[in-house]
Amino acid sequence: MENISLILSDLDGTLFHDDKSISDFTKKTIAQAQKKGILFGISTSRALVNASKFLEGISPDVLITNGGGMAFYKGKKIYNCEFSPDETQTLLKAAFDVLGKDAVISIDNEKGLYSNSKEELGDKFWTFNDFSDFREPAMKLCIKTLNKEAVTKIASSIGIEKVDMLPFSDIPWYKLSSHKATKENAIQALCSHMKLPAQKIAAFGDDFNDIGMLKLCGKGIAMQNAIAEVKEAADETCPANQEDGVAKWIERLL
Repeated sequence: MENISLILSDLDGTLFHDDKSISDFTKKTIAQAQKKGILFGISTSRALVNASKFLEGISPDVLITNGGGMAFYKGKKIYNCEFSPDETQTLLKAAFDVLGKDAVISIDNEKGLYSNSKEELGDKFWTFNDFSDFREPAMKLCIKTLNKEAVTKIASSIGIEKVDMLPFSDIPWYKLSSHKATKENAIQALCSHMKLPAQKIAAFGDDFNDIGMLKLCGKGIAMQNAIAEVKEAADETCPANQEDGVAKWIERLL
């Protein structure tokens, strides 16, 4: 058995099947690992308010949400990082200035998920907001565009050095979050809290925002369906999400 104390998995494109379900085989395998003393955790870009809604049958020891904006260990919050209300307002103003009044934007924070486009609302957890007077912090601000130059200009409104800026591989959007609100930073806070070396963590992912996590952890595993950049950063690959790749790797570990 490899020297792994904690397994961390992304959700979309990783632990989830394409229909956002988690197979009974995966749930059973995770439970078996936990019974053997291996901790299991989720590390997702999904907001706290909807990530946990998809985890029926799984009791994660660790939960990293909002792309690294928050981290929980055994239900206790140990990490929190976000744009302040003033920074959020400045970014929103810049987005509308640069992309026009019809810019499509979403924001998530500890309280909820918000979008100014009813057509873009992904599920029942979203709340419509036109962002004309939004006075809350943001853990993640997403903009519907692939224009990197425009997104860079928007991020520069509060200082480009303060922003972690990444595209999504499967949708034409860019994500902006605090430069400290990354999965790898949340994991480092977790390691400090747990007194656990990152070398004892196995992490699974498929998209751009998983690269830092896979590089940081002792074993970085890319899904077969991952983008090329993730596979290049990983130590190895496992079967695709549709084939329960995470569970099959854990089964081998056990």
